[in-house]
Amino acid sequence: MTTRTPLRRDLADLKQKVYILGEKCIEISDLYNSLLESYSNKLEERLINITNEVKKESKELNDQCFLVLTLQQPLIRDLRFVIGSLQIVLSLEKSTEYYLSTISLLSGVHIIKAEIKDHLKKMASVVTELLKASLTLYLSFNLDSVKETTKLFSEINYLHDLLYKQILKEVACESGEKAQIEAQLLSTIRSLEKISDLIANITEQVYYIIVGKNQ
Repeated sequence: MTTRTPLRRDLADLKQKVYILGEKCIEISDLYNSLLESYSNKLEERLINITNEVKKESKELNDQCFLVLTLQQPLIRDLRFVIGSLQIVLSLEKSTEYYLSTISLLSGVHIIKAEIKDHLKKMASVVTELLKASLTLYLSFNLDSVKETTKLFSEINYLHDLLYKQILKEVACESGEKAQIEAQLLSTIRSLEKISDLIANITEQVYYIIVGKNQ
């Protein structure tokens, strides 16, 4: 029992830090949603600063995972937890990069058609819900909540397809700055879809940690 205590402590510390990292990613997601609602240089700067924090802390967590693997003697389930947590950290970090990559496109959202903007905001908010749900799943290890996330993923797919059709239709009819901004939003939609794919990977990793096989 004595030999397992340091490992238990290290694993609990790792889980807490991964969750805290996830909370920062949720803050980034919330800021992104606020920028969709009303663009602000102050909000953009805040998002960029937190993204840099996530990048730094992700590197530290990667190092911590490898230290646990090399210095401790984890059991098979503990080994799954460390490897799964490492993959979750990578997915969280990558998701913030996708948010950051399209932030410059949001300043012109106010001129697009209201219906398209509403659907875009809805898609972004569902992605945030998914992120929160995946982190709750990681914290609780309660597989019953997986069914709820499945519904949200279906909603993301629906909104993605709907927005693509709406924007392509608008671009065909519009010209000038408005058409250019609408066309650029296609990459924003694609980034949100990729973030949802990364969140799906997080839920799959939690399933792997608990069950011991891929979903």
